[in-house]
Amino acid sequence: MKEINSLSKNLTGFLFLFIIFIMLTFPFNIQEAIAGAFAALLVSLFFNRMFAFYSFREPLLFSLFNLFAYLFFLLFEILKANIQVAKIVLSPKVNITPAIVSCETTLKSDFAKSILANSITLTPGTLTMDIIGEKVYVHCIDIKDTSRENVYKSIVKPFEDKIKRFAI
Repeated sequence: MKEINSLSKNLTGFLFLFIIFIMLTFPFNIQEAIAGAFAALLVSLFFNRMFAFYSFREPLLFSLFNLFAYLFFLLFEILKANIQVAKIVLSPKVNITPAIVSCETTLKSDFAKSILANSITLTPGTLTMDIIGEKVYVHCIDIKDTSRENVYKSIVKPFEDKIKRFAI
C-alpha cells in the first residue's frame, strides 16, 4: 500500500508540474514537451514529499480540476478586492475601519492552512498575521462588523470551502 501511495504522489507531482509547464510554454513543439516531461519527472521524484497533500479519496483528475478551479476563484477574489481597495484609495474622504480580527478555521492540515493564509494575504486589503492552532489572525484595512461569525463568513469561509475540495 505504501508503494502505491508513493507512486500516486509521484504521478500527482508529475502531472501537476507537467501541466504547469505546458501552460507556460504554449505553443510548444515535441522537443519542448519531452524536455518538460523529463524535468517534471525528475522534480516529482526528488520532491515527492511536497505532493503529499492529496488524500486520494477522490480521483486524481478531479483533485487537479478542483485545484485549477480554486486558482481561477482566487484570481476573481483578488480582482474584486482590488476594486474595493481602489475605491477606498480614490475616495476623497478616508472612511475606513482597520482592525485585526481572529476566527477559527476548520482546515486540519498545515498545507491547507498555509494555502488559506496565503490566499487571504494575496487578496488586497487583508493580511494574515498568524495562524495559531485553529485560529487565524487577519489584519483588514476596512471591516465594519468584527464579530467572529461575520469575519468567518466574509473572509475565511469562501476560501476554506474551495480548499477542502482538493486539500486535506
